[in-house]
Amino acid sequence: MSLVRVLSFAAASAFVVGGVGVQASPASSQPVADDRATKDDYALDTSATTAKLKVGEDGMFSVRITPKNGKKVHEQAPLELSFVDNGFVKPGKPKLGRADVKKNGAKEPEVATTLRALKAGTTTLEANISFFLCTEAWCQRMSDRVQVSVVVE
Repeated sequence: MSLVRVLSFAAASAFVVGGVGVQASPASSQPVADDRATKDDYALDTSATTAKLKVGEDGMFSVRITPKNGKKVHEQAPLELSFVDNGFVKPGKPKLGRADVKKNGAKEPEVATTLRALKAGTTTLEANISFFLCTEAWCQRMSDRVQVSVVVE
């Protein structure tokens, strides 16, 4: 391989890696503990979700992501929420994404959909959520599970 081709590849690689906010440590390729986000760096708030419904009635599901410790939720990176079917309550949309964020550019993004009560009983509405939590230097994909108790009469 010619020296020009090697240098071109190295320059292109540096541009691509630098463009996504990845930092390489000269001593190690492993990130330092401070370069990793944890569940302590955000909160998931479902308090706006309807907790009590009657069969055939519609309610609301809502989750707000609140970043902490100087982190932020990336405004353009994928944000996904998918419900686990429980037979008692049916979400208006089985999957929510970036297009379902109530207010684009919000510091605390919130996604919401309707719920339809199908049959009586107490159930736990569950959803898997993923989003990107960032600092000025890096971003990390976070995955979590949301659980909300719902009573259907």
